[in-house]
Amino acid sequence: MSEKEKFLRDVNKAYINGDEEFFMEHITDDICWEIVGEKDISGKAEFKEVLDQMKEMPSVDIEIENIFFNATHGIVEGVVVSRNRLGQKKQFGFCDIYKFAEGPKLKISAITSYVIDVSRYIQYREKR
Repeated sequence: MSEKEKFLRDVNKAYINGDEEFFMEHITDDICWEIVGEKDISGKAEFKEVLDQMKEMPSVDIEIENIFFNATHGIVEGVVVSRNRLGQKKQFGFCDIYKFAEGPKLKISAITSYVIDVSRYIQYREKR
């Protein structure tokens, strides 16, 4: 496994575990995170606020289906499972595009996330 693939797996593991310290160490101060169709997050402070909000509905599992990367970007796609405020299980298909910061240490300078609720599709598929 390459250094970048391991790094991208670690990023997703940190997300699932709510490891705020990992993120703060591996993002740039001017991070930009676009969750397409929902919101844009700018800077480390706002990024931390969003992580804190996500702790209210923690993810319980993540299945990484594909990881692609080159010198400047990485892409991770998969399904994340979480529970809503009523305790119901929800599955979300995601594709995260990471832009790596320049420099010797792997850091993320931008993220674009595409997230789709696939719960009904998965339930339908499991019933067949």
